This record gives sequence, C-alpha cells and structure tokens, in this order.
Amino acid sequence: MNIGKNIKYLRQQNNITQENLADYLGVSYQAVSKWETDTNTPDIALLPCIAEYFHISLDTLFSENISTVAEVFEQIEDDGVIRVVQLQGKKILKVDKYEPGKTMPIELIFPTNCNDTTQYFKVEVWGFLTTDGSINGDVVCHQDINCGAINGDVKCQGNIKAREINALGSVSCNNIIDCYQINTKIINCSGDISCQNIDNDVEIKN
Repeated sequence: MNIGKNIKYLRQQNNITQENLADYLGVSYQAVSKWETDTNTPDIALLPCIAEYFHISLDTLFSENISTVAEVFEQIEDDGVIRVVQLQGKKILKVDKYEPGKTMPIELIFPTNCNDTTQYFKVEVWGFLTTDGSINGDVVCHQDINCGAINGDVKCQGNIKAREINALGSVSCNNIIDCYQINTKIINCSGDISCQNIDNDVEIKN
C-alpha cells in the first residue's frame, strides 16, 4: 500500500504542513506523521476527505505512480526537443509490448516535411515509438522503436526495428531486429543485432 508515501508526496508538493492537513481532517499532526512513515494508516472514513483535499480521486491516492509525472518533468529541460508522454489521468502508461488493437498507440505530430532530410529535429518518447514513416533526427525512446528509418543518433531502452539506421554518432539499444542497413560509427547493443548490411567501419560494443 502506497497511501502514506502518497500523502507525504502530495502534502510536500502543495507546500502543506502536517498541521494544516491534520486540522482539516480533525486529527493530530502525530497521526499524519504516522501515516507518512507507514506506522499507521488513515481511518477508511477519512480517505474521501483526503482525496478531496488534494483534488484527486481515491484511485490516484492509492496509485503506485503518483509521483512519476513530476519526476519525469523534473528531468526535462526547455531545449526544443519534441517529447511525448502517454498518461491515463496522472499515471504514466507503461506496457510490456505494443499490441495493435489492444495497446493505445501514441500519435506523433512531427514538424512539417519531417521526411525531408533537410528538416532535422529531436524527439523523446516516454513509451513505444511506432510510425510508418521515417524519423530525421536524434531519438530517445524509453521502450521499443518500430519505424521505417531513423536518420540520427538513437538511445533506446528497448528494441529497435527499423528498415535503415543512419547515425552520425552512435546507436544504443537492447536488440536490433529486422534491419536492412545500418550506417553509423558505434553500436552499443546489450543483446543481438539482426541486419543484412552493416557499415564496415562500425564499432560494436556489447
């Protein structure tokens, strides 16, 4: 159960003292302190009041990911990178694999003429990146990538499935699957590489 941790997180995020929350709920600040240290839990009758106080649902109050959104945005800089985070309410959706018809895809709206190699940009996706087209720019993906081609450096925490990868710097991932051509200097791959053509000058690091 995460309720104690979540109450502490919500209280601190809203700059509320234990005394403020205790006064609203009609309990002692020691009771709030015990909730936050998981020494005790709130009476069930208080749960709707706590949720209402923080303007959240009861499901969110018990969520395992209540702080995830804030933690993600604390890491993000205002650097012009196109970033995509898929949420359900305040919960970041993390799925084991993308299944058409079952998993809701993220629709990316890329800059105009993104398949034009003169148009270069960076994209970061906190989820799966699936597109029929090509990506002309550096890519950071926190799960799998499935696309036509990538013309830029790649940092992928999952697997890459792309027709062609052309990177000026490096490509890092778990596995590269079903790829026709790789043109880059360095490949950091913790698993397997399945590719028909790899540039002779590529340095592969496992």
